[in-house]
Amino acid sequence: MKFIVYPISALIIGISIIVGASILKGTFFTNQNDSTVKNSSTLISTVNSPNIMTKKQLAEYLQVNEETIDSIINEDSKQKIAIGDSYETYMFLPYLKIANQERFLKSEIDKWLNYQKDNPLNK
Repeated sequence: MKFIVYPISALIIGISIIVGASILKGTFFTNQNDSTVKNSSTLISTVNSPNIMTKKQLAEYLQVNEETIDSIINEDSKQKIAIGDSYETYMFLPYLKIANQERFLKSEIDKWLNYQKDNPLNK
């Protein structure tokens, strides 16, 4: 009987340690990439978004298709020409042109989104 009690006790203690460690890990260690930013000035979560995004990554980040991004860029270009040089920074979708491709800085996109939220009649 002693030979059975010891292994069962060791198994129960081992399982308890594993369960306790997983509970503590979830309590004391949080992953910033999996949590939504609590700041009310930020619109969306930071889930797996690189700092510099391609058009495809931006479309995923904004939960739209790539054609919508193209449409926004084209419409913004037309409005920029009509307005001239006097417009607010985040009135239009901010991007960089690198090797004839658009690249989008996540921090700038977040500011653009906040501007769009605060100024819905601009479009």
